[in-house]
Amino acid sequence: MKIETMLKNDRKFTKAELQAMTIDNFVEYDKAIKKIDSEDMLSIKEISDSLIKEREDSVWGRYVSGSISMIRRPHEDNINMQNLLVSFYEIHNWTVVEFLCNKILELNENRFALRALADCYEETGRDEQKWPVYVRLVKIDFEERKLTKKLADHYMEIGDTQNAVLYYRRALMRFIAAKDLENIRAIWSTLLTNSDDFGYYLGVAEKASTQISHAFATEILNDLLKTVVNDIDKSIAVLKKEIELDKDNIDAQNALIIAFQKKYASSTRLKQCIKRSGLKAGCADFSKAIDSFEIDIAFDNGSFVYQQSLDRLGVIKSITEKEVVINFGKSEIKMSADMAFRALTPLAKSNIRVLRAVVPQKLAAKVKSDTRWTLMTIMESHNNKCSLKEMKNDLCPKVLAEKDWNEFKKAAKKVLMEDPYFSVVIGENETYTLRSTPITPEEKKLLLFKGEPDFYGKVKHLKDFVSENYDTESDSFAEMIRFFNFTLKSRRNGITDEVISSYLLLTNLRSHDHISTATIDDPVEFAALYKAIDDKVALFNKINNAELKKAFLENVIDTDKQWADVLRRCFPYYTYSFIPERLRSLGQTKVYIEILRDCVENYKELADVLLWNLKNATEKDWEKAGITKENLIITLLLLLDYTASCVDLKKDVTENKKRNLLVEQILFAEKKIYDAIEMGTQELAAKIYSIIANDKNIDPGKKVSIKYVISEKYPDFRFFDDEAPIQSNNLIPTGFLCTKKCLEEKLKEKDHIEHVELLEVADEIADARALGDLRENAEYQYGKDKQKNLNAKLRTLTEEIEKAQVITPDKVDPSRISFGTKVTMMDNLKKEKIVYTILGQWESDPDKYILNFKTPLGMSLLNKVVGDELKFEINGTNYDYTILKIEVADF
Repeated sequence: MKIETMLKNDRKFTKAELQAMTIDNFVEYDKAIKKIDSEDMLSIKEISDSLIKEREDSVWGRYVSGSISMIRRPHEDNINMQNLLVSFYEIHNWTVVEFLCNKILELNENRFALRALADCYEETGRDEQKWPVYVRLVKIDFEERKLTKKLADHYMEIGDTQNAVLYYRRALMRFIAAKDLENIRAIWSTLLTNSDDFGYYLGVAEKASTQISHAFATEILNDLLKTVVNDIDKSIAVLKKEIELDKDNIDAQNALIIAFQKKYASSTRLKQCIKRSGLKAGCADFSKAIDSFEIDIAFDNGSFVYQQSLDRLGVIKSITEKEVVINFGKSEIKMSADMAFRALTPLAKSNIRVLRAVVPQKLAAKVKSDTRWTLMTIMESHNNKCSLKEMKNDLCPKVLAEKDWNEFKKAAKKVLMEDPYFSVVIGENETYTLRSTPITPEEKKLLLFKGEPDFYGKVKHLKDFVSENYDTESDSFAEMIRFFNFTLKSRRNGITDEVISSYLLLTNLRSHDHISTATIDDPVEFAALYKAIDDKVALFNKINNAELKKAFLENVIDTDKQWADVLRRCFPYYTYSFIPERLRSLGQTKVYIEILRDCVENYKELADVLLWNLKNATEKDWEKAGITKENLIITLLLLLDYTASCVDLKKDVTENKKRNLLVEQILFAEKKIYDAIEMGTQELAAKIYSIIANDKNIDPGKKVSIKYVISEKYPDFRFFDDEAPIQSNNLIPTGFLCTKKCLEEKLKEKDHIEHVELLEVADEIADARALGDLRENAEYQYGKDKQKNLNAKLRTLTEEIEKAQVITPDKVDPSRISFGTKVTMMDNLKKEKIVYTILGQWESDPDKYILNFKTPLGMSLLNKVVGDELKFEINGTNYDYTILKIEVADF
């Protein structure tokens, strides 16, 4: 039975009938839907939608409309199918509920369908099957908290501690976001018992202080303190964090003083430092006192100090309340204690400056073998924040040679991006921080995402996140997704390119990348967004991402009956094969033919479209468009002149320069203009020359070469800008004529210079630079001179190749002396025969009697015929020849 007939039988079902309904009814409709041609789907959907309009509870209207929507747009949440699912869920027809849930979930992770399926399994006594569904649900629903904790409790019950901790952590972050204190305390207590990750706990407390309150963060820090009571450094870190959150916390202040006394019990200056710093509970600025104490306690007998004003490192020989004696290597300096504390910076034994001075060789070996240790050491030496430039200053040239830096830098960047204790500093070029709490790679990516001001820059960061296989179930990914959901919700203020791009990005992540966590919070269909766009082509042009442009067009094809016209008008802003291929494959070749006509007729506005089609359209396409090769050549000449004029007028200079170069390459380098003259009529040649001669931007040499080619084919051609007819036998070619073999050799030579010689000399220069002072570095100067000469040679060779015109033996006219002829002459002065081959400057070899036609001797012979007697003088030498024979040379 046809689907149209089946839909006509649709009616209102009673509750009892719905409860008794089985999946067999749905399977019958599925079979009928599969038989629908793709062209008929829209009309069938319209019939189904009209049934829903008449009666909202139409079972088969909703099922057929929903099924077709799922076929055409699988990535969108399907309203009709969801509403149908609700109907059967409410009456507890679990068989149909399970069927509909699986149908929806087959193509798309859907929160409602997953919840309904989990409930179905629970209601039908299939508890073991519900847990995997819960896992899927919490992956895509970042607001789901209690279920995440329920999963964690389940894993703990079955003894899977690793998964339990994973889900407790996820649940904890969600409860913090919801400010659910009771559940936070419960999970916190469980984690402290089952997981040892001090850095993570400090990070959680920091987040709790930001999102809930300092007081609550202090409470959970006290819990943490009890677990690290035997670790003095961790205890101090917790207490300092508590004081940072609440500067008036007397209990934490007293506990910190006791901890300091315990840590520095062996220091001879402990009491003095506590007194000098004012470190006592309840003091006016306890945080400042902490800093003062930690700096002061670092000054002790044997401590390293750095004097920045004189850039020197010293060691404290002795210290009292009034005086400090410092050994600076060859000199010993006495300072007052106050002066010393102001002028000197205490350095830990692990500081990079200390290591560089004390153990330089061991440090060099360690730096080369342990990148992470090196980064940690340098970061700690710079108060945990440092740029790559500062790192280089610390290492080069005292630790690493200049040539070793790039290798270290590459390894360092990898560690800096992957290690959880390093993170980038947004807004500061190649600057990183060393964290006290770990940061995940996903959080690092989120920092870059947040620091990116451009919307499409954020799109790229998100796409990179996915393509580089970061965790798409992480909170960081969820935050990125929330940004695009927020942008999508702003559609109520009007449909912008960012709104459409957010929709396309989220749906593509789900359908093409199969990222279930890329959910759309506020379901909407493309058709609704598209309908509200005032100027569809203008909006398309603003989408600054090629993938999203393509996705937009794919959606247009599925949505708009006039899609072919929309694609035609969008082509200037998306000149890729996608549009022509779609037009052809979907039976709209005639629209593509219209594009070809448009780009020729409107070559100024559609220059990029014309240039793209010249490389990609077939001869048959151009024929169907009624555009001849002659039309194309004339259009290209006009475009050449127009783009050059635009450059002169400072109009879109960069783009027009590119277009001008492309046109020139097609016409001259690819010889299209010469082929057109050779294959065309004299009338076409006249048109070509008329445009060429009047274009002041075309190189004069190219004009002469065109003149020469026309004269060759039409010896009696009268050029409008000449006073008398030009005779081809009097015209001397000024083009760069050559043989095919020689051109190939020159191309190989050019490639070798570019990809071998220049790279080798660059390495030589880098090695020479590493040797030191460039002013007296002979190897460096030699390398730079060699590089300069190679670049000059490359420029000359490139210019010659661009001008080159290959002459083949079949194009040589042996009736007169020209390029490619072999000439036998009688030397009347020496009374002997002489044979010359006339070729170009590349092939010239006087020792082998091969003459360049542009040399004085070659010019004297050019265009002469058999029997001519020649007498001339060149550079004081007399010549007297009689031409005996002219033939085509063997080349």
